[in-house]
Amino acid sequence: MTSFWNDLPQPFFILAPMEAVTDVVFRHVVKQAGAPDIFFTEFANATGWVHAGDKAIAGRLIKTDDEQSLIAQIWGGEPGDMEAFAKHCAELGFHGIDINMGCPAKSAIKSGGAALIRRPDIAIAAIDAAKKSGLPVSVKTRLGYTYVDEWREWLTVILKQDIVNLTIHLRTKKEMSKVAAHYELIDEIVKLRDEIAPQTLLTINGDIRDREHGLEIARKHPGVNGIMIGRGVFSDPFCFRESKTDTDDNHKEELLTLLNYHLDLFDSYQPILGRPFETLKRFFKIYIRDFDGAKELREKLMHTTTTDEVRLAIANIRDL
Repeated sequence: MTSFWNDLPQPFFILAPMEAVTDVVFRHVVKQAGAPDIFFTEFANATGWVHAGDKAIAGRLIKTDDEQSLIAQIWGGEPGDMEAFAKHCAELGFHGIDINMGCPAKSAIKSGGAALIRRPDIAIAAIDAAKKSGLPVSVKTRLGYTYVDEWREWLTVILKQDIVNLTIHLRTKKEMSKVAAHYELIDEIVKLRDEIAPQTLLTINGDIRDREHGLEIARKHPGVNGIMIGRGVFSDPFCFRESKTDTDDNHKEELLTLLNYHLDLFDSYQPILGRPFETLKRFFKIYIRDFDGAKELREKLMHTTTTDEVRLAIANIRDL
């Protein structure tokens, strides 16, 4: 199958799927700051949707037509549910399906996420089921469940399934994010991909700060096709940009302008998403940083109760 994946620049850049972060609001914020080539949704549970409908996925698949390209990330342990949900995503107009086989959260590993590393038969069935949607299917996973040296056997299983892209978070489920990503394995993983499935694109994830860092990784490790950035966006919302702001004053103004944009989008989508104001507070540290008075302003914003209160605080700091 040919798809948008075949037309991407190399290396391409992806905003990682992050629960309670990469919803329609924040994806548009990142797009405004400096867009990656591909966006992923938050991960949505297939079985929950099959049994309870849209209320079970709490707005995770709300999207707009201007998001190019947008992948629905889904998870679950029942192939029949994965097939139905993937077909639903196709009907909604998503450009691809990515199966989460790496999430370490307790709620996910009961039937999916990283649990599939220990259930390769279900992993294979889930991929086959998702392909019935007609969309290109990719997988995001980890090196292994408990031990790093599980990677070769596990990735061999996945690479044999003829997926369009394999994203590897270079840690195990047990390691979470407590250790440095295992960059030392990249070349061996590239070699394995080349031997088993040279047509499958390979994306690297873990501890990548920004576009410059991603390009450096790609230069050092020929054969890497894509770079996925997750937590790096919390340190730098402009991390996908090709060039950064030249002065501290301009950077401060850009950050505050971007926060105002986030507030406007939150207000616009809140009636649809139904997410309370408190969920905004996890994002303040993205914007209120690296300028005089940032710490004090962050503390003040944590006591706000409305978006208008946040806007007033921002206006006051701009007047200083």
